[in-house]
Amino acid sequence: MENLEKIFLELKKILEKLSDTFLIEEKYIGSQAKQKKPAFHLYGSKEVSLFGKKPQPTYIAGVIQQKNYVSFYFSPIYSHPDSFKHISIDLKNFLKGKSCFNINKTTPHLLREIEEILKMGIDKYKEIDWI
Repeated sequence: MENLEKIFLELKKILEKLSDTFLIEEKYIGSQAKQKKPAFHLYGSKEVSLFGKKPQPTYIAGVIQQKNYVSFYFSPIYSHPDSFKHISIDLKNFLKGKSCFNINKTTPHLLREIEEILKMGIDKYKEIDWI
């Protein structure tokens, strides 16, 4: 198993590279978690009301270093699954649930694909005026 701190830092670097004008948080907004795990989250800088909830910054993506893997949360794959049907089987194997990838090893190809889908997700959210 790869060093989880290394994986976390690789994924965080991708998010930082694309963070532009986004809000950056080291804790998921509204999280009740008692443990402080290494984390990095991107939110849109404008508030949007989604699914009948009160307006809040749109969650884009984030990473949290867990005990046995690094969780990569990617909201656009949940809100717009048809836009991400093309993801590779290598990346799809890490998908647990609808928008969380639990990653315990990386390759240069996998990291490039994560960066690519993140760019696509950001473009999608900009297109529909969510961020």
